[in-house]
This record gives sequence, structure tokens and C-alpha cells, in this order.
Amino acid sequence: MNSKQKLYGYYIGIGLGIIIVTAFITSQILMPFFFGRPKSIHVPNVLNISSSQASSILLRNKLHGIVRDSVWSDELDHGTVVSQKPEAGEMLKPDGSVYLVISRGSRYVKVPNLVGQDVQAAWLTLKNNELGFTVADSVNSDVYPANVVVQTVPERGVRVLRNSKVRLYISKGRAYNYENPDMIEDFNY
Repeated sequence: MNSKQKLYGYYIGIGLGIIIVTAFITSQILMPFFFGRPKSIHVPNVLNISSSQASSILLRNKLHGIVRDSVWSDELDHGTVVSQKPEAGEMLKPDGSVYLVISRGSRYVKVPNLVGQDVQAAWLTLKNNELGFTVADSVNSDVYPANVVVQTVPERGVRVLRNSKVRLYISKGRAYNYENPDMIEDFNY
């Protein structure tokens, strides 16, 4: 490459640099000065609604919702906005961020009714309610067939911490009658 080509390359580079700097100054300094800066936006109230609804409302107002944290709450359902920063009514520039704290829901769940369910159905019910189980004992029962829950500890309706274990008492069926083995009756379901 000869010196004349290098010189033309420098001129082109300098010309492009001047164009880029001029475009930046025009868009960031001159245009806002003559036509005004973007207005600030009143932050809407998104408390006590779902985080997806809050995000939609914020986007319609040209703001961004960012989930910052989550907390346990017995009063608010899972996914509901507990607090927001900045608070409702404060001013924020377009494309600003509103930080949200959402509810994890209650730390407690109620023990469901498991008596009369077979062990597999009881396990699924407990799993769906974020609970576990242990088999406390197997007992004879004249009322419930084998492999059916006879009793739970804690009982149905008691509030326990999520992921707690419920103790199940499982039926072994009717007791075997050693004196008269023919007296064992079948269960009618």
C-alpha cells in the first residue's frame, strides 16, 4: 500500500468519526435541548396483584418490572406483589425499573383428608400439597382393606409447615381369626 492510499484511508476514517460524533451530539444533546427531554412517568400501583399482571401494567407504562425478592405471606397468594420500589406515584424516567417483592404464599399447608385412600393415592395427594409422609404403623382394620390409610398424624385440617412429613397408619386388613379361619369375610368396596 502506497502513502497516497494510506492518506485516503485516514481521511475516510476521520470523516466517519466526525459523522458518528455529530450524530451522537445531535441525538443526545441538541434534540433533547430543542424538543425537550422525555417526560417522567408516574409509577403505577401494582401491589396485591399477580406479578404477571404487574409486569403487563408496567410495560404499558414504558417501565420494567424486576422481581427482586420473595417472602412468605399468609395473607397473599403465591406470586402476588407484596411491595414495590419506587412506590406508586413516584416519578421515573421511561424504561426505568420497578423492583418487586412477591409472595411465596403461606409457609403452612393444611393436612388433606387421606383416610380411606390407598397408599399411592395418599402419596400423590400429599405430594400435590407439598407434604411428605412416613408409615408410622400397619394396623388391622375391620373397616378398611389392606394398604388403605386408616389414620394420619397430624389429623386432617391441621396446619403444618410445607414439606413436613405426615405419619400414616396403614390397614393390614382384617385380623386373622385363628379359632375359626373360615370366618374372615371379604370386603365389599
